[in-house]
Amino acid sequence: MLVAAWRVSQRAVTSPLLGIGGRSQIRNPFPTMASLSPAAASSPKRLRVYSSAPSPTDGDGSGKRVGTHNGSFHCDEALGCFLIRLTSQFTGADVVRTRDSQILDTLDAVLDVGGVYDPSRHRYDHHQKGFSEVFGHGFNTKLSSAGLVYKHFGKEIIAKELGVNEDHEDVHRLYLAIYKGFVEALDAIDNGINQYDTDQPPKFVNNTNLSSRVGRLNPDWTDPDQSPEKENAAFQQAMTLAGSEFMESVRFHVKSWLPARSIVLECLLSRGKVDPSGEIMVLDRFCPWKLHLFELEKELKTDPLTKYALYQDERSKSWRVQAVAVAPDRFESRKALPEKWRGMRDDELSAETGIPGCVFVHMSGFIGGNKTYEGALEMARAALKC
Repeated sequence: MLVAAWRVSQRAVTSPLLGIGGRSQIRNPFPTMASLSPAAASSPKRLRVYSSAPSPTDGDGSGKRVGTHNGSFHCDEALGCFLIRLTSQFTGADVVRTRDSQILDTLDAVLDVGGVYDPSRHRYDHHQKGFSEVFGHGFNTKLSSAGLVYKHFGKEIIAKELGVNEDHEDVHRLYLAIYKGFVEALDAIDNGINQYDTDQPPKFVNNTNLSSRVGRLNPDWTDPDQSPEKENAAFQQAMTLAGSEFMESVRFHVKSWLPARSIVLECLLSRGKVDPSGEIMVLDRFCPWKLHLFELEKELKTDPLTKYALYQDERSKSWRVQAVAVAPDRFESRKALPEKWRGMRDDELSAETGIPGCVFVHMSGFIGGNKTYEGALEMARAALKC
């Protein structure tokens, strides 16, 4: 498990990992993972990849066999095979790479081949005519084999890594966040879905994404060894690469994303104590807050929306007043700091605002600073009135 003790709840005020004042008590959430490679930490039994179907009792696997196609491989079936082997039902399963329908029919699960999507029989192909399955929960991207496996087994995988039951509220929250932040892009790329609605050609080529890097693991056409054994060994590398990056995404969401969300939630719910307007939020410890704020405001139907976020700069120990943007991908602010303050610094700015300790206001008005919390709060309050 990533960390059996992890028990952060939706509400920061009730989280057993937050001590007095809501400050995190976590120092190293993954002490047991530090010496393990992602593959070793995530694959409970040795991985074996074949081009035919050995006897279920052959070798030291679980006896279960998961099938996918041979030939050129892609990121979706590599990740799908990695993920399904993390489940209780298919832990340590051997992987059989073939397009022979008679062999596929004998296997316990089949991914990305066979022309059938039937979770009751563990058939997870997405190439057949009429397939239109999506993840749901507001996501509308057509699923690849990776997305199908994640849809049906993602909660089990996350719950096992957290050491909690599948119905724990954090499992569902992470289930959605990891799909949004990691799996959906793989689904879209495999299904040829453009990231943007535009007829214009891209201004540059990006071959650094995970799908591209997995694709480059296929044996090169110039390699004199084009044997099934060489191909299967490359597929094992692809599973390790895709799986290790998936696990890194899980680690990030557990140790960073989820605690940050709890902090932002707590501070958002407390904004009325900061200022009667409810439009100023104070982060009592800094964390990545912007995306969480937009999502939480939407979820909580916050009204009025937050205009300014205050937090301390850890290096200078001064305080920042940041205007909240109109949207996560926009630079424009909901209410920028006053134009007459912009570009000013120190004593000149303090004289203009009538607030001691001013440090600066950016030329665009999206951020400013003051030497003290009290001064930063007065800047935000004054800006609201302009």
